[in-house]
Amino acid sequence: MNTWRMTVLVSLMIVATTTMVQAQETMDEKVAAGKWGSELRLGVNLLQSYYTDNWNGGETGSIVWNGTIDGVAQKQVAENWNWFNTLNLAYGQNHQQEREGDHLRWRKPDKTDDQVRAESILRYTKSKWDPYLGLRFESLFFDQNDPRGDFTLNPLEFFETVGVARMILDSEDKKFVFRVGATAHQMIRDMYLDEAFSVDPVNETASDIGVEMVFNYADKKFLERVEYKTQLRFYQPFYYSAKQDVEDLGAAYLESAGLPTDLADYTTVLDIDWENTFIASITKVINVQLYVRWIYDKYDNTVKPVVVDGEMHNIASVNGSIRKAGQFKQTMSLGLAYTF
Repeated sequence: MNTWRMTVLVSLMIVATTTMVQAQETMDEKVAAGKWGSELRLGVNLLQSYYTDNWNGGETGSIVWNGTIDGVAQKQVAENWNWFNTLNLAYGQNHQQEREGDHLRWRKPDKTDDQVRAESILRYTKSKWDPYLGLRFESLFFDQNDPRGDFTLNPLEFFETVGVARMILDSEDKKFVFRVGATAHQMIRDMYLDEAFSVDPVNETASDIGVEMVFNYADKKFLERVEYKTQLRFYQPFYYSAKQDVEDLGAAYLESAGLPTDLADYTTVLDIDWENTFIASITKVINVQLYVRWIYDKYDNTVKPVVVDGEMHNIASVNGSIRKAGQFKQTMSLGLAYTF
């Protein structure tokens, strides 16, 4: 792992452990008193099975595990200024046995979950429409999109937003916030070029600028014993730093490379990200969690088309970053979780 990537990850963990501490007061009571109101939820899910080589029946063993850290920390830093921070970390793997003749061996584990996200919002709370400044960081612990090699903390995405927010509903159990603002987005990604140009990975940067609209709703007593959280995010980029390079290639070149002739337009299509989380607590530490996410991202702008002297050097990566249909993810787990 690069030193500066390690620094980013360590910084996130320091923020989580120093600001999200256990206390007897509720979050709302602490915020009203000018203190840090914080919650930190740690979750672990595990499914395991094992068989000896001579087991009759043909079954194979597996280990499926997942770990999550979800944190919230907020403070009324001044009479009319609210500082709200969230941290979401998740990682999971599936280890599977496979038969080779009369023997069982463990395959290389497959990744089942991967998320690194931190967001900080400073909001002026005096009016109905509150001006705010927002910073967000997103990445993956391990980028395994290319079979030639994995990358740690890749890509790195940084978002800076200036806009207005409206608190539509604010009660002890329910909160509904709407935000809209102008966003600048920077992306840093390690990637492999096509083998004809290089066998070593390269580091590429790109950026876009657009408008972001976000709806956040949380209900701690949805269906009595179920906690429900949802976030619907729209992002419309108007500028992408590599769009002109793709346009300059021309339709004939793109068609010969097996790429859509209107590929440049894909980089400024509306992105939609809708997350839903249902948590049903069985006991204080045992719960059932259902997570549903739907994403529409026609082109992954973190994969910069590398164009040199009128030729694209990463056609395979660019082609793999096109998603003309929405992407759907659903996970359900029964595991241990504890909230501080």
